[in-house]
Amino acid sequence: MDFTQTKVREVMSREVFRVPLEASLEEILRELLEHRIHAVLVSGPGGEFMGVVSHSDIIEALAKHGPRIFEMKAEDLMCPKPYTIEAEATLKEAAAKMIAHRVHRLLVVTSHGGKFIPVGVLSATDLVRAASL
Repeated sequence: MDFTQTKVREVMSREVFRVPLEASLEEILRELLEHRIHAVLVSGPGGEFMGVVSHSDIIEALAKHGPRIFEMKAEDLMCPKPYTIEAEATLKEAAAKMIAHRVHRLLVVTSHGGKFIPVGVLSATDLVRAASL
């Protein structure tokens, strides 16, 4: 597969799982385990995108807060400004962004009315899978 021509939208995971701002750690972990994913989007009261909670965010919070993590909600654990990539970007651009920011996944967005709307997730695993095609 040609990383300079292939678009992110062609290999991204389209299923985006969400939790509300007030979701407990238990609810977040249940969602991650049930769907065998590594991150969930956090939605506000009107369904708007607010952030992302990943395995890494949970581990960092555990190291920082210890047992108090079990009292925390999604809004306390989330990364409010995750790294994003547009669906029409190339896989080469996505790989470069992952390397530059030392992250394993990018939130895939599309522009709609001046706002970016999450439409998927691109992980390092998706890139490896695409490279093997």
